[in-house]
Amino acid sequence: MPELSRFMGMVIHMYYDDHSDPHFHVREADNICRIDLNGNLLDGNISLPKLHIVKRWTALHHDELLNNWKSIRNGKQPERIKPWQ
Repeated sequence: MPELSRFMGMVIHMYYDDHSDPHFHVREADNICRIDLNGNLLDGNISLPKLHIVKRWTALHHDELLNNWKSIRNGKQPERIKPWQ
């Protein structure tokens, strides 16, 4: 599970063996959720303020997230993405 970014107590990562539509995972303390590349919560738990931050971060880095999804699907190492600032 390559880590793409880390900020505000959250870790953003993608799995090599995911088979659904492009998405990433957010881990925050004991909460884990899946977010699509449009910033929508697919499942899991995350606080509403953190979800808003992740949505804005996703919009800023959509192309990088999509490129990483494609890289991972091809078995390649993804690139790190700048954290929320």
